[in-house]
Amino acid sequence: MSKQEKLYKFYTYAKNEGLRKAVKKTRDYVAKQQQPIFQQPIDVMAAVEDIKRANYIDHPYAAPPKIGSKEKLKIGWVLSPLSPGSGGQNTICRFARYLQQQGHDVTFYLYEAIHPQSVAQAVDILRSSFHFDVKVKKIADYEESDALIATGWETAYPVFNVDTKAHKFYFVQDFEPLFYGLGSKAVLAENTYRMGFYGITAGRWLTKKVSEYGMAADYFNFGADMDIYRYKPEVKKQKKICFYARPVTERRAFELGVIALDIFHKKHPEYEIEFFGWDTGNYQIPFPYKNRGILSHEDVARLYHESEACLVLSLTNVSLLPLELLAAGCIPVMNEGENNSLVLGENDYIHYVPASPIQMAAELSKIVEKDDLTAYAQAASDSVANASWDASYAKVEAILRREVQGE
Repeated sequence: MSKQEKLYKFYTYAKNEGLRKAVKKTRDYVAKQQQPIFQQPIDVMAAVEDIKRANYIDHPYAAPPKIGSKEKLKIGWVLSPLSPGSGGQNTICRFARYLQQQGHDVTFYLYEAIHPQSVAQAVDILRSSFHFDVKVKKIADYEESDALIATGWETAYPVFNVDTKAHKFYFVQDFEPLFYGLGSKAVLAENTYRMGFYGITAGRWLTKKVSEYGMAADYFNFGADMDIYRYKPEVKKQKKICFYARPVTERRAFELGVIALDIFHKKHPEYEIEFFGWDTGNYQIPFPYKNRGILSHEDVARLYHESEACLVLSLTNVSLLPLELLAAGCIPVMNEGENNSLVLGENDYIHYVPASPIQMAAELSKIVEKDDLTAYAQAASDSVANASWDASYAKVEAILRREVQGE
């Protein structure tokens, strides 16, 4: 637009709207033009340079020769910045702690593509939130290892790119492409299953899923901390049910659960409903409930011991909660699907239902209306009496030894 055209536009606007408005509009326009233009970065979780370097098609990863007999292994885990309360990182710490207790040399390597985190910050979180003392370094300071383990999908890219003689593994806890809509992140997550690492998966469903991409894998079973969750007959059940409420985690189907509980509440208004897993205070919940937020393991156990049933939903890999609930004598109601039953098995005390709010509510009602609920809770706990983590820890160590040493 020429200078004359701009002056004419100003004159016309001032004539119709008044000089004051015309001057203000002009000032606003000039101010807007002077503001720096914000350029949105390319956000794909992993560093773009790492993605560009990871040419698994032309230069696929090939496992090095087995190293033979060696009493203690040097094992590196690559993690994105530590986050207090992360369930996935807590599970990683469980297994890493066990390996450390067996005498293996364990190091955590930080990969900071998501956001920066100092080694000191990571160490503090590991100690305060996960009660774990372990060596922590930046991935740029990687030291030669016998085994190098990717964790979240974004960490698979730097693991692929590291020039090392280590055997490379992938600790897969969920089918992460489903965390996103169909787009770049989903595709990049899928591609990590084609990199050639040996998978160690949380349950059989994930072993099956990653095999669709040609990925070899073995699995470990879930367990429960019996010292924390074991059923306590002396803690009387109350007219209470609970809900694992994670509105920030799509795969936990928060909205389906709220609708189901609204139906349940109308039939059983005498029952208290407690939400846990996240602070839901900013959500409009159409029935009375107690917002417990994020709880300690001990407070979660107390909630389970007091509750008759729990609605716990998962649309991808099953969570750790169902076995903990059973151990505590709290009956889990879950959406049916291989992602749940293939991992947990057909336990008679897990109530699988279609992912329909009406049927979820009906199943909750069926449980709380039982005449023999105390005996039922005890039997549920007895059904998982041997579901400790010990066998799973030992199996993961055996997988590492087998693939690294040939034992």
